[in-house]
Amino acid sequence: MPDGTDEWIMSEVSQVFGPQSGEAKTMSILLDYRRMYGPKIPTVAARHLDQILTRTDLAAEFATAVGVTPEEAEESMHSLHAQGLLLVADDGSLWLTVPPDTPYSAPDGDWAFVEKKLDPPRKETPIS
Repeated sequence: MPDGTDEWIMSEVSQVFGPQSGEAKTMSILLDYRRMYGPKIPTVAARHLDQILTRTDLAAEFATAVGVTPEEAEESMHSLHAQGLLLVADDGSLWLTVPPDTPYSAPDGDWAFVEKKLDPPRKETPIS
């Protein structure tokens, strides 16, 4: 949960580690996530979604279907994920979902899994 303005945080990280450092790149990614997810960033799930989008053509298919750039499609998919409408399941599969305790959630008020968009990754190609 980065504390401070984006500009201040990046200035501090750049000053200590250098603007082209791995630490600066990581912080930039965390700040991008913060803009999409809010202050409590689900870093593991967000990073997993990034890996899915990097290793598949899902973002390109989405971009083509709705007439946006691949970058806009990726941001939209993170936005859907942040809202609970796109879920990275524990097995790594990607689902369109309805969050718990919402009007269209499952009868017991739990997650409703609407459509699997992507199967889990194969064991021989781990996502890191």
